[in-house]
Formats: sequence, structure tokens, C-alpha cells
Amino acid sequence: MKFQTISILLATLLNAQTASADGDLCHGACSTAGGEKSCVFTASLNLSAGELGYYVFEECGSEANPTLGVEKGVTYRFVQSDETNYYHPLGLAYYPDGAHDDVDELEPGIAPPGSNSDCADTNMCPAPMYLRGGEYLGQYSNNAGIAPLTGSEDFGLDFYEPEFFLDVVTWNSAGTYEVALKFDVDDFTDDIFYFCHIHQFMTGRIKFVDSAGVELSPVDSPAIAYEYDMPSAYDQTCGTYGLGDFQLPHPECPEQFVCDKPDGVVGQFAGCLDSMNCAMTAGMTTNVNQGSAAALFLHQMIPHHQNAVNMCKALFHTKELTCDDVTDEDEPHCVLTALCYEIINVQNFQIQNMRGVIEALGYDAEDDCKVDVTTPLMTKAPKATKAPKQPKESKTKAPKRH
Repeated sequence: MKFQTISILLATLLNAQTASADGDLCHGACSTAGGEKSCVFTASLNLSAGELGYYVFEECGSEANPTLGVEKGVTYRFVQSDETNYYHPLGLAYYPDGAHDDVDELEPGIAPPGSNSDCADTNMCPAPMYLRGGEYLGQYSNNAGIAPLTGSEDFGLDFYEPEFFLDVVTWNSAGTYEVALKFDVDDFTDDIFYFCHIHQFMTGRIKFVDSAGVELSPVDSPAIAYEYDMPSAYDQTCGTYGLGDFQLPHPECPEQFVCDKPDGVVGQFAGCLDSMNCAMTAGMTTNVNQGSAAALFLHQMIPHHQNAVNMCKALFHTKELTCDDVTDEDEPHCVLTALCYEIINVQNFQIQNMRGVIEALGYDAEDDCKVDVTTPLMTKAPKATKAPKQPKESKTKAPKRH
């Protein structure tokens, strides 16, 4: 039995294709066993690649949100075992950002746009199949290699996504999270998209390819309506986002926030803290033009949250925290690591919610006022004080003569 298992593993390795890229296209790591081809994309997050961070895939190098190549009829597994995936359940959609933008996602009851397929009638359209610890969490299946072929609206998302809202220790202890896809509708050649079910504006493109890896459609369609964040050169030295314009000295900030900075990594971290505290100080200096306590709260709280997020990103960037197991609640560095994962991802989610409230209520996105702390405040000059009166010299009279 062991020999048979080893033979199968060797056959799989011999047939394995290393991740390849045609131009900007990444095909993942593919292998063939028993006549069935399957491919893997191993996901993680580069949290410093932008305000929210972006997906990276082990098979595609360090590129943030690479364009992936997917062959129809082949099983693809998007593995989310890395702890940086916390709060980032991966989804698949026919348009960028899926439900965040009120557009169709890949679901059993949704036929590919423009397709003649009747798959929606039987809930058998291409859809992701969500797994945890090797266990499929849904009922629908168009992939007999994972579960018996079944038409159903339940493809596991209703169990998968909520678990990413758990605390990081519980989430990380639950087992490996995976998303499987087998796209089997032939008359659809537009691109599809991967995205995060919790954070908007993190979408990446997937292009269909033939068995030789050639794109079925060279046109990038539909378009992604926004550019990806590009951290400034200064932010790249800190691991942060949005601090390039807040290096000290700055007219809206004091000379320093951190005193007695040492040399080396800690000193650089302290300098980054100076900049992020300056950004928060400037951001929390606001007007009350909206005439609303709620608006004032939102305009103040967003930069406050952004500061917390950047503090954790910068701490990670120092590489001072050494944690082999984020679930180890007795190891101080692991406690800090778990805390920062929660601060970065939860507070970024809250920032998006607050921006959504601002938009829904019709408030201005920002309501900043500028207070120049380098210019002394003009105050009334104190009244000149009169010089104290000098005591009069006492005059002594000569005694009278008698």
C-alpha cells in the first residue's frame, strides 16, 4: 500500500508543471494524476501593498493581484492556509468586486453573462466550492472529484465566509480553507474575477486559457474601474500606506512625537511613528461643516483607525515579532501578531463601513481644516506693568533746640 502511494506521488511530481507566466499571466502549479488535471494557487496577503493589502500567490511570485490563467474543465484550488488570509475569504465573480458592487458572482443559479447555457435551471452553473480542513461545506457540485454531482443553491459560502469574522486564533485553528473551481461552460470567454468577500477594491483578473496556456480572449473585459494603490517610496521603507506627505517637519505637526530615537531598526520605526502620528493629527483636525455629530465622529474616527492600521503594519515591517504559531496565546510575540492581524483587517473593514455611511448620508468624504502649529498663536499683548513706586525717602527733622 505504501509503495502504491509513493508511486502515485512520484507520478504526480513527474507530471507537475511549475507555475508559468506568459507575459503577465500566471497559470499556477498544475499536475496530472489518473488522467485528471488539477492546479493550485496558494494565496496569501501582502498587507503593505496598499491601504487594504492585495492577494499574492506563491506560484506567481511576489506580484500583487496577478492576472491568473484558468483552463476550462480543470479543477483549480485556491488554498487559503496562510495566516495572512485572515478576514479575506476569496470569492469569484463575473464582474469586479462581486456583490460589493451589486454585480453577479459565480453561483449555481447564475449562468455566465451572454451564455446560451441552461445551467441556471438546474442550479448547475460554474461556482466556487468552499472547503475547510478537506471537508466540502456545501451541497452543490459540478465536480465529482470533490462531491457527487448535485444541483443546489448551497455551495458552502454561507459557512465559509462567516468563519473569517472569528478571532484570528479560532479561525487559524479550524483547518485549511480552500476554494475549488471547475468552470465547464464553453460559450463564455470573457474574464472572471477573484475578490475578497469582506473588503472591497481588492479584485484581481482571471483569464480563460486553452490547454497550451494561450488566452481565449486577449481583451481585458470587463474592465476594473480603479487603479491599484501604489505606496510611496517612503511608505515602502515603513511598510505603511499614505504617509508620504506627512514626514516631519510638517506645518500641522509638532517637531516630534517620539523623543530620544535610537539608531537602527527601532529608530526607523520611531521615525515612521512620527509620520503616522502627524497624519492622524492632521486628519483629526476637522471642521463641523456638516452640522452633524455623526459626521464629525466619522471624519475623526477614520484617521484614528488608519493610524492604528499603519502602526501594526510598521511593527510587522520591523520583523521584530517572531511567532511560529499565531494560536500560541502564551507567547507574547504571537499575542502581538494576532492582535495586529485583527487591528489591520477589522479596522480596515470598519473604515470601509464608515466611508459607506458617509456616502449614504450625503456627507463630504472629508471635512479637514488646517491648523499651522509652527506659527505662534496671536494673542493680546499683556498690559504694560508700571514700575513699582520707590518708597519715599523719610525726612528726619532736626530736633528742636530748647
